[in-house]
Amino acid sequence: MGTRQATAKRARGADPAATREAILAAATQVFLESGYGAASMDAIAQAAGVSKQTVYAHFGAKDALFGAIIHGRADRILALIPGALGAVRDPAATLTDIGRSYLDLLLTPETLARFRVVVAECMRFPELAAAFHREGPERAVTALAAYLADLDRRGALSVAEPALAAAQFFGALRGDLFLRRLLGVGPPPTAAAVAAAVAAAVRTVLAAHRRD
Repeated sequence: MGTRQATAKRARGADPAATREAILAAATQVFLESGYGAASMDAIAQAAGVSKQTVYAHFGAKDALFGAIIHGRADRILALIPGALGAVRDPAATLTDIGRSYLDLLLTPETLARFRVVVAECMRFPELAAAFHREGPERAVTALAAYLADLDRRGALSVAEPALAAAQFFGALRGDLFLRRLLGVGPPPTAAAVAAAVAAAVRTVLAAHRRD
């Protein structure tokens, strides 16, 4: 049984949560295969084995559906951050865990393909870029900024601009590794290369915000 047929079978007769997950799985496949502009709600509904009205009832519009996909992926990273708030754990260890999870997600073929879809079509569909940024990068920066602000309040670091520091941390993590994978230049990075990129980003943020 193919992926779309299996997805449709799960959707039929399923509870609302299972139906939502089936729609998200089908939409992910359709977006990556067809691109955002060419992907129709009819095609997504057919792949999920539900009516188009059901898709609209769950998500309202195509950009909201794409945003929900990004939202779910970002949850993998964000799950590491709330538990760190108020914790006494070494910030270097927490930031290292966040950095590894972030790069592990960012460098997957599916994430890279999704990013290429956004870049290719964002000028024609600005709502696509807005949904991607709102549900992915913006949420990650906001959550990490809250953690950095907490470190500042507890005196562990000196972070005058937590949102800027969070954005710079994620930017340092992406670096050349992400750009090379996005462009398909060279082989995938080794585990050692990923670990080195994370360690460098953590050192940078800790050095920049060390309390005197």
